[in-house]
Amino acid sequence: MTPNVLIRTAAMLAWLGLIGPAEVPAQIRDSEEPPAVTPAYPTLAPGHADGPVYDRLRRLISNKPKVRRKAATVLGKGDPATLIPLVDAYFFAPREARPDALQLLEQLSGEQLGSRYRDWFLYVGGRQDLQPPPGYIAWKGEMFSRIDPVYERILSPTATVRLRLQEVQSGGVRLDGIPAIDDPESVPADLARFMRDTDTVFGVSLGGERRAYPVKVLSWHELLNDTVGGQPVTLSFCTLCGSGILYSAVDEDGKRLMFGTSGLLYRSNKLMFDRATLSLWSNLTGEAVVGERAEEGAQLRMLPMTLTRWEVWRERYPDTSIMRPDPAAAQRTGYRYVEGAADQARAGVEFPVWRQSDALERNARIYALTINGRAKAYPLEKLRSERLVQDSLGGVDIVLVLDPASDAVRAYERAGLTFATPGEGPLRTLRAADGTTWWIAEEGLAPDGDGDLLPRVPGHAAFWFGWYAFYPETAVY
Repeated sequence: MTPNVLIRTAAMLAWLGLIGPAEVPAQIRDSEEPPAVTPAYPTLAPGHADGPVYDRLRRLISNKPKVRRKAATVLGKGDPATLIPLVDAYFFAPREARPDALQLLEQLSGEQLGSRYRDWFLYVGGRQDLQPPPGYIAWKGEMFSRIDPVYERILSPTATVRLRLQEVQSGGVRLDGIPAIDDPESVPADLARFMRDTDTVFGVSLGGERRAYPVKVLSWHELLNDTVGGQPVTLSFCTLCGSGILYSAVDEDGKRLMFGTSGLLYRSNKLMFDRATLSLWSNLTGEAVVGERAEEGAQLRMLPMTLTRWEVWRERYPDTSIMRPDPAAAQRTGYRYVEGAADQARAGVEFPVWRQSDALERNARIYALTINGRAKAYPLEKLRSERLVQDSLGGVDIVLVLDPASDAVRAYERAGLTFATPGEGPLRTLRAADGTTWWIAEEGLAPDGDGDLLPRVPGHAAFWFGWYAFYPETAVY
């Protein structure tokens, strides 16, 4: 078992409440290998959570029984909002301190939820009436610094925060513990002997260049920085919520952004970080949520990308290149670049969120779209049966097309046109009610003849639970 898998297993045990981080064996905690090249990150001042509440919480998880009991007595007379940092303390409490912390959790909440950290984390997440005490961001950084000291710099007292920090949790690895892929080598399709026809890929078409990225590689690394058609891009793949999303990786000044995996999660969705400022960004929304970039209100622009099968992508675009897996990275990390291997290694690992809906099965696969602030989920099961869906979202007429040969979904603006599929074979064209034929392309629907392209609408696949956690007002097709 590789170091990353060992650490994630230990983190999952802690999440389920079976152990605490202090009980993770040292050989597991300390064995994780750093990336091949350790990047130089900016120097940020670490913070410290000031105030009597946080001082008492530190005493509550000390190794001295009398100190713990005295702290618990005083904290038990305090504000119920203390529950929020108390749950963090409970996660990091050594075994001998957990009974005192648990008793205090029950006293402040009036609830008997048992001893699992997971249940208390969900409880405070759902308590929208509670606001954490002042200084909470520094406390969160202080607690997470027990996993990696850099978190105390990322979550500094003066950092701008655009999320509910009490819902941020550790994914079980340090910053960059899951190494991103930077500017990988790519080869022509006919040299891709490392690929099977049935392997899945993320297909990208930008600036006249086509490139495919094997899911069997991205399932391990989860994040990639590259340039396609002269456009810097970041492909962020949150395997926990099933969302692989392509973003334009440039800032407001046109400078390239390089991202890494922070090791932190928000509502079971990965948080990326940019290497220039150590700001945290949401995989699902592309929004900067903590740090300097969050203060600027930075937002990444989503780009079209297609999840498809390699044989279908290669046949459609024979001039495509494909990312070549790095065997040295596989050897260094212990990753197996085989379709499904990463999913098998993660089997049973999940990080539930408090906001849930039974409108669809928890892990139902959907195709997710947001247009002009309106969100909608299209169950893949329905798309498979209908193949073509004509709809309107956010005031825009759209058409979604599912290719039965690969389950690839693409969405386009349709400018009021009504389409039909030409037959049961491979889906290459659509026929409009006015008799015109439109070619299904990556950038848009292209008329067979003169006319303007109907632009592609960027979207992505996801698990229902992960999408709903961020978009509770989403419509469902």
